[in-house]
Amino acid sequence: MLIAAASIALLFSACSTAPKQKSPEILSTTTSTTPSGRVITDEMIGRSKGTMKLSRPATDSDYGYSEKSPVKVGGGFGSGSERTYQFLNALRGPAGESIKYDRIGTCCPFKSPNSPFDGEALLEVYEVSIGGGTPKRLYFNWYDGGDLFVPFGFSAAP
Repeated sequence: MLIAAASIALLFSACSTAPKQKSPEILSTTTSTTPSGRVITDEMIGRSKGTMKLSRPATDSDYGYSEKSPVKVGGGFGSGSERTYQFLNALRGPAGESIKYDRIGTCCPFKSPNSPFDGEALLEVYEVSIGGGTPKRLYFNWYDGGDLFVPFGFSAAP
């Protein structure tokens, strides 16, 4: 009995000291030390280019939140950024609230047969917040397309 109690205590202490999962290293950003603080403006990246039609919720809680399960918007180097903004423009908070998002940069090198850079590709990283809340990071794959879902904690624009 004493051994079982000690084992349970050890299990709980191990869980409470477990390190948090570390975010992947950001390899590039769009910020600089210019007076505006931005290299790329909203007009250049086309934030206002409409929305995608999203209707199905994700069944994977990591969908979009992990570099291992990015949103596969496709479109390649030519229209991947536009498709990313259309996806982001289609998201709302769980009760339909508007969201804010900012591009953080790129991370997580991976291989894709659809990349024009000898198969080498990077994920795009955005921070998305609902009503001024704590931002959540979403990861996007421009090179490979796939089914698009609404990530956990979000809803779709009507």
